[in-house]
Amino acid sequence: MSNVSNLVAKRMGYTNLVNDLSEKLPASELNTLLLELFRTRAKKITPAELLRQFEKNRFASPSGVDTIDFKEFEIRCLKLAKSKGFIPITLSPLAPLGTCSAVAFVDQNNVVTALRGTEVVSDATNVFAILIASELKKKKHHGLIKYAATHRHVRSQALSNPAFTAHFGIFCLATGGLDTGSFTFELEQLIDHINIHFSVYSNEFDLNKEKLLLRLYLKEENEIFHQRLKDSMKNMSNLITVKIERQADTGNYYKLVQFKFFLVRNGQEINLSDGGFVDWTQKLIPNKKHRLIISGVGTELIHKMQRAK
Repeated sequence: MSNVSNLVAKRMGYTNLVNDLSEKLPASELNTLLLELFRTRAKKITPAELLRQFEKNRFASPSGVDTIDFKEFEIRCLKLAKSKGFIPITLSPLAPLGTCSAVAFVDQNNVVTALRGTEVVSDATNVFAILIASELKKKKHHGLIKYAATHRHVRSQALSNPAFTAHFGIFCLATGGLDTGSFTFELEQLIDHINIHFSVYSNEFDLNKEKLLLRLYLKEENEIFHQRLKDSMKNMSNLITVKIERQADTGNYYKLVQFKFFLVRNGQEINLSDGGFVDWTQKLIPNKKHRLIISGVGTELIHKMQRAK
C-alpha cells in the first residue's frame, strides 16, 4: 500500500482495509459501496463549496483554445485521415478500468479512475487497441484496420510546467494487421503514419521558414530492418530532416521503432507528435503475428503555438 493508504487504514483502525476491499469484495459489491460513499459525500457539498472546488480543481478548468478554430483544425485532421483510408470514430470519454495499465505498463495513478468499472480516457490509442482486438475476436475484420479520432485526453500526474494542462486535445491514429514478412507491413504502415503527420504540419506551418525534424528511435537490434528503414527514409520530403538513433525502450512501451516529430523554432526543438509499434493487441487477442502501430499529434499544442505566433 502507499503511505497515504497506510495512514488511512491506521486511522480507521483496520490495517488490512485496502487489501480486503480489493481482494475480498466482488467488483460489483465494491462498486456499490463506492457509489453509496460518493453519493453520501456529494449530498454534503454546498453551492459555495462547489464553486470553490471548480475554481481550484485543475481537472475542471476549461481549455484556453479558440473553440471554433480548434474544432476546424480537428476536422481538417479527420478529413485528412479519412482520405488516407482511416475510419474516423468518436470514442466514449470513458474506457474500461485498466485500459492503459493492463497492457501498456502505465501506472494507474496517472489515470483518472472512475466508478462502474471505468476510467477517464487518458490515451485514445489504448482504446483503439481494445476495439481492434474485439473486432478481430468477433471476426468483423480479417485484414487491415485503420482508425482515427480527435479526443480530449485527461492525465492525473502532477504537472510542474504551467503550460501543461490536465486535459488536452490529441489527433490519434491506429493501424492493426497481420505480419506479412520481411518487415513489409511495419515499414508501409510506419510511412503511412509519418506521411499523415507531415501533411498536418504542412497545412499548419510554413515549412519553408521553419525546420521540421523527424527522429526515429530503433528499439531493437535488427540490421535488416534498420537498412530497410534507412532506404525508406530516402524518399522523405526535403522539408524534413531525418535522424535515426538506437535507443532501447526501458519502459517496455514501444517495440521495434518509435518516431517523433519536432518543430525547430528559435533554436528549440518542440515535440509535436509521437508514435510507434506496440504489442497490446498481441496480449489482447492473443496472436504474436498481429502488428499494431499507434501515433498521436498534439493538436492543442499546435493550435496554441499558432495563436502565440
